Amino acid sequence: MSDEAYERLAETLDKIPNGFPAVPDRSHIRLLQWIFEPTEAELASQMKLMGETIEDLSTRLERDPDRLIELLESMAQKGQIRAWNSSTGRRYALIPFAVGIYEEQLGRMDETFAKLYEDYYNAAKGIGDMFKTEPPIFKVIPVNRAVTTDLEIHPYEKAETLIENAKSWGVRECICKKQKNLIDEPCSYPTSVCIMFAPKRENAYDNDELTRVVSKEEALKILKDSEEAGLVHCSMNIQTGHYYICNCCTCCCGVLRGLTQHDQPYAFVKSGFLIEVDNDLCTGCGTCVDRCQFAALDVPEDLCTVNTDRCVGCGVCAITCPEGALQLVTRPDRGDKVPPEKFMDWMTEKAIARGVDPSELL
Repeated sequence: MSDEAYERLAETLDKIPNGFPAVPDRSHIRLLQWIFEPTEAELASQMKLMGETIEDLSTRLERDPDRLIELLESMAQKGQIRAWNSSTGRRYALIPFAVGIYEEQLGRMDETFAKLYEDYYNAAKGIGDMFKTEPPIFKVIPVNRAVTTDLEIHPYEKAETLIENAKSWGVRECICKKQKNLIDEPCSYPTSVCIMFAPKRENAYDNDELTRVVSKEEALKILKDSEEAGLVHCSMNIQTGHYYICNCCTCCCGVLRGLTQHDQPYAFVKSGFLIEVDNDLCTGCGTCVDRCQFAALDVPEDLCTVNTDRCVGCGVCAITCPEGALQLVTRPDRGDKVPPEKFMDWMTEKAIARGVDPSELL
């Protein structure tokens, strides 16, 4: 089988600011071959991020619209592209590999795909510039109960606010945890913890086979149960337009798993907070050390100490401290830094930082 269609698709996906780096062992091509048939890969490589109607797409590509729409609908069903109904008609769009194509393989993923992804993940580590350029893709949302009451905290830093302001809610099985389980590295944390929400659209997940519809109250309970379990709230590193909160662990999450292999996790994830220890209250019990997934805490001499380069300000340690000696404070180096306002702003900043030009995909 010729790899040309897959090579073109890989190059297209890497032009998207999110990135999809090629690797010497070609595991990126094998991964795409599992997801796409050659005809699907060829079509996806020619699509636009903003989406087009069947009329516009068939005209631009000089293809029969009846045959094209059948292929597009099949690809949308497989999570290879995005399709939605708009005021100008049904539209079809290219999506990034992550967050996007990979996550939409949740229902299709099997042991073969899980192993292919692991091969690519390990091969791409340190090659791509996804984690080496600003702005980070993820931001940590702190556990609200761990934030001091006198701090000014923005709405996009409050997980509860994001959920309460939505109109539809759902929950998915975490694809990262599913992937690790399929390669015989099961996770000890809860697995159905990916909270989806639609800020402006009611009944948004009624026809989504991957998402279980839940109430606002159930979504908030999943959020609380996740933080009690020690999972870290993460979402897209933007101010507005959020539609998910991942509850992540460093053993499975594609982002956090990479961070623990470096000496400075904070450099790779946006966070405005830092854990602080009240030495008068701390008894050096070590409960917090067991809770921290980033090895940011230690108790060398009967008092907890914080490695500020490793702390991501999640706050999961604070809520189990028996003495109440831990709380989140604003990072001293936070300054006036704020996330990009919208996703397109994030895309623009990331494209500039990576030195890619996605204009032909818009």
